Amino acid sequence: MKIRIAISTFLLAASSISHSQAVPTASTSMAPGNSGLNFSPLDGVFHYALSGSEVVQYGYFGPSQATYATVLSGNAAYTAKSEARPFNMIFAGGVSLGNQSGQGTTSFWNVEASQGYATRHWIFNISDAFSFLPQSPTTGLSGIPGVGDLGAIPVQGPAEGPAGGVLSNSGNRISNVLTGSVERQIDHATSISGSGSWSVLHFLGENANNEGFDNTQISGTVALNRRLDGRSSVSLNAVYSTINYSGTGTGFSGTGTGFVQPDIETRGLNVSYQRLLSRSFSVSVSAGPQWVSSSNSSLVPSSLNAAATASLSYSRGLTNASVNYSHGVNAGSGVLAGGTADTTYGSLSHSYGRNWVASLTASYSHTAGLTQVATGIPGAPTNQVAPTNQVYDTVFGSAQVTRRISTHFSGYVSYGAQNQSNNFSIPGQNAINGTSQTFGVGITFSPRSTRLGQF
Repeated sequence: MKIRIAISTFLLAASSISHSQAVPTASTSMAPGNSGLNFSPLDGVFHYALSGSEVVQYGYFGPSQATYATVLSGNAAYTAKSEARPFNMIFAGGVSLGNQSGQGTTSFWNVEASQGYATRHWIFNISDAFSFLPQSPTTGLSGIPGVGDLGAIPVQGPAEGPAGGVLSNSGNRISNVLTGSVERQIDHATSISGSGSWSVLHFLGENANNEGFDNTQISGTVALNRRLDGRSSVSLNAVYSTINYSGTGTGFSGTGTGFVQPDIETRGLNVSYQRLLSRSFSVSVSAGPQWVSSSNSSLVPSSLNAAATASLSYSRGLTNASVNYSHGVNAGSGVLAGGTADTTYGSLSHSYGRNWVASLTASYSHTAGLTQVATGIPGAPTNQVAPTNQVYDTVFGSAQVTRRISTHFSGYVSYGAQNQSNNFSIPGQNAINGTSQTFGVGITFSPRSTRLGQF
């Protein structure tokens, strides 16, 4: 896709951008902190960084095949100072000049924004996130490995959104989500809250519908929250979501190309607990039953599963670390028509003095498709008697070392790897299979940063 078309798409969608996940998770602030320079009491805090890098991918488009690209990218973050009307926005994007994505010159964009409004008894919030990517997102703020934004700022990127999960070899894709929430304080320790979200994943290109499943997800949550003491709180919440598929793709049920997948519906009831263990450690867990049904029970039978999330975060001095786990139903990332996923994600960043920063991220996901595959599909096991489900195991991770060069310049080197395998393949399906590696080296200019790195 031409750069100007991608930019136009981004500008048109930016007014309704957002970001969500299939299983309920605690919200993540996009605030970059209070470091940096203030323009005025009304402007808040603004940071930005510009990077130029050389990126090499090995094995992504085939065994022993190497692709090269020069990438020009930038990140920007803004945090308003108002406590009654907090506003945060973060942007990561750039242009890849070369054949890194197999499409010649491409661009990538990721933007998130959140606006809050607080009164004495009410808290309102609306948040948006949008991403335009030429490939499946993995690590980093932009989701593109090797461009130097690993460990830039502790926020969710597109790898956790509708475009993330199972890795696909389809080309350009748009992920767009809108989320709103409201909370009413009943007394000093009790509140009720509700939230809703709308998300969409859409593949672009002439043959996009034959490569990936477009999907739209709508979900809502109602919760009763109770603060137990100054460090811990609990909540009981009910969750409802629907997933709708459009376009056509390879039929997973043996009906062949052009088969439209059934709609999926989930209901859940969860108990959540949050605890501030110390000034450095915090933990949160949520678990409960999840009922799954569909518009075609012969393809996606009704079932009772479990949904769960857990996170542990650490922040002290020059070190930041977090580990997250989730289990539940998602939309399938455009590869599967719904899936049950177990995902573990971890990150670690540590500064060594004023001149060195090391960052690590890693993720493992086990995804089983909800749609049952019938015997006789080409590529299915010949000894298969009963219908079965496709299963994908996905692993990816990256490491980056950043070194200060001068007051506003720093250089970095990065390495990333990803591997995906499945129990059997269906011809024409848009899933990546195998191992690939990414190498990146570049230089970053960040004039408004008070610490080494992107911000």
